[in-house]
Amino acid sequence: METPTPPLPSKDQLFPPLIQLVRALLWVLVITIGGAIVQRLFFHPLRKIPGPLTAAISGWDEFYHNIWRDGEWCKTYPKLHKEYNSPVIRIGPNHVHLNDIDAYETVFRVGTNFYKDKTFYTCADNDGSIFSLCDRDEHSERRKVLSSLFSKQAAEMTAPKVMSKLNELLDFMITQSKEGKACNITDLFRALAINWVADTLLGDCGDVVTYAETKPDLLEDIDGLSKLIPTLRFFPYLIPTLNSLAPSTSPAGVAKFKKICENYTRPRINDPIKNISQRSRASVVELLIAHRHEVYHKPPTVDYLAEEAFTFIDAGVDTTGGTLVAAIYHILRDPGILRRLREELDESQLFLSKGTPIDFKKLGNLPYLNAVINESHRIWPALPGPLPRVVPPEGLQVGSFFVPSGTILSSTHHCLHYNETVFPEPKKFKPERWLRTDKWEGDRYLNPYSRGSRACIGINLAQMELRLTLGHLFSHYDLQLCEPTLSSLEWKDHFVAHPKAPVMIHIGFRKA
Repeated sequence: METPTPPLPSKDQLFPPLIQLVRALLWVLVITIGGAIVQRLFFHPLRKIPGPLTAAISGWDEFYHNIWRDGEWCKTYPKLHKEYNSPVIRIGPNHVHLNDIDAYETVFRVGTNFYKDKTFYTCADNDGSIFSLCDRDEHSERRKVLSSLFSKQAAEMTAPKVMSKLNELLDFMITQSKEGKACNITDLFRALAINWVADTLLGDCGDVVTYAETKPDLLEDIDGLSKLIPTLRFFPYLIPTLNSLAPSTSPAGVAKFKKICENYTRPRINDPIKNISQRSRASVVELLIAHRHEVYHKPPTVDYLAEEAFTFIDAGVDTTGGTLVAAIYHILRDPGILRRLREELDESQLFLSKGTPIDFKKLGNLPYLNAVINESHRIWPALPGPLPRVVPPEGLQVGSFFVPSGTILSSTHHCLHYNETVFPEPKKFKPERWLRTDKWEGDRYLNPYSRGSRACIGINLAQMELRLTLGHLFSHYDLQLCEPTLSSLEWKDHFVAHPKAPVMIHIGFRKA
């Protein structure tokens, strides 16, 4: 009689401990996620603040609009404020967005105790630079050391170099146009901005990037790093991890710039006072070296100062360069604006010939030029997205809503600059809106350089560069948009406003 073959054991019999462990972990995961959802919807301090359900539950909205749709998140805010009819909306589990000018001025004021959100400003591994410092006192000390370089008087002293670098670029563009080639001013004027910033950073270092038909490596790298910032919000340890795996690896353009910085810094770091006294105007790096014991917890290395210098370059490219491109594009799109601007420039006689000393007081008081610059700032918000702050212990009252301590709070320039009540037809470029003589709210809502203690340190330098460039350009040159012209100038939020398509022009000398 044959012995029956025993049945094969089931998977549960073969791996009972493993199956039970997996099941237990799945239940723990379900309960944890479910508990978090219930807590965020029904028991969270922000539960009464209106906003999308998905935003209250998780960071999915930010991920979808900023990463999947590539920098479109902040463009949804105006619609959400309208939909919920509220000056404050919930855009994350512990994140709210303000669209209220009074609250904005409370948060972004001199001496504010709404500190920068460390998780946002240090996600690109720039912790310790003047831009990412979250401690108010540390930032104040470093800004005080550098402030002399960025005063109005200091900015005016740089005008000859600004004009020299501008004329180098214009000579290149004239040559391109004579050869029948269109000029990509989106890349070229941003490259010019790099050289302007580098001059303030490193003094007489020459041009950091050269002008060519192709985008410079450094500009390519800056664009790549900016595009990465939304991803770093979700994966903050990505760059530190990559740096630890390959510490000496940098993109080609960044590596070349850091080498320039290192060559400039190394001979100065051992004898800072002597080097500063040899020049009529110190550079940013020289001042940081001279005051290193005041502004750093430990003496900075050559590598660290190169990193600090790169953050200045990164910050200055799209703010000045991008605004210039926006101004040129919109001026050329409207013959009436171009005609009126030229009439004012010709009448002022400020740009009669190249090399004429500039009367900066008179230049700063040209009403239509200033109106064009203001409108360019408004329609092209250089930093369009959230600039998160942490609500202090006393909280913040916004209308009928109370925002409690510890909440991450943002207010975007895009929302302020496109307010339909203050700026009717906000998508239309209308410099005349800034020529009003009656009292209106426009100046309160226009904040291209942010406000308060953390406002852009380079505001005077940037405004001087914008006035000089636009004044010189439209006094001496004829520009024409290339066909087919862009129907509108669109941007995506990569922390800075990044153009979706380049602006192409032909240029020649202005005919009498």
